[in-house]
Amino acid sequence: MHKIKVRVVEGMLDANNTIANANRADFDAAGVTVVNLMSAPGAGKTTLLER
Repeated sequence: MHKIKVRVVEGMLDANNTIANANRADFDAAGVTVVNLMSAPGAGKTTLLER
């Protein structure tokens, strides 16, 4: 049996960073401020946005 290590997580993180950088550049060029709301379910994210 051969053991092969695959660096999947690193590849995904690199891809995510590439996309995030492109998004930041687009938002900056458009003069848009973006906020990423992350928290547990039921913490009030939707309520905050609705108000």
